[in-house]
Amino acid sequence: MADGSFQILVQNMNRLGFFQFLFPFLLALAIVYGLLTWALKDQLPRSARGLISLIIAFFVMLYSSWNVAIVSFFANLSGMWLVAATGMLFIVILLALAGQRPQDLLAGPKAKWVAVLVLVFIGIVIFFGAGAGWLLSIPGLYITSDFWTILFFIVILALVVFWLGQEEKGEGAPATGGEEKKP
Repeated sequence: MADGSFQILVQNMNRLGFFQFLFPFLLALAIVYGLLTWALKDQLPRSARGLISLIIAFFVMLYSSWNVAIVSFFANLSGMWLVAATGMLFIVILLALAGQRPQDLLAGPKAKWVAVLVLVFIGIVIFFGAGAGWLLSIPGLYITSDFWTILFFIVILALVVFWLGQEEKGEGAPATGGEEKKP
């Protein structure tokens, strides 16, 4: 018994097509039904939303039968999200050790936009790292990982310059230590 029970279970699920057919089907069903419920709850009855979701989910299953790379895409995407979430959790732990709360760092009107941009950037990096790099393949243009490393470094530098360039409240007034007495 060289393989563990859990490994055998995962291999059997893979052999039976759970990852290629069933899981993309269920994921599409849940997403489409959730979006239809959120957007058209009053316009469409529950049965119509369920039927539309089911039909689209079957088309996703058909697509996944033609495109076997969907399994590796979802596996890479899920794994990358796990790595990113673990990294963010580690940052929160380090902040807690330093006596800072994430809510305190994200206070202020501009901080929300910076947080949104950082999350969008992380999402884009994970999306392209999961195998969607073909979307950027422009004929005659060859982009290496060095380019993305330099671009990432420039974005980090821009954020640092942005944060350091902001003035804090009351920073512009000179500190005199009190009023001077006139003779």
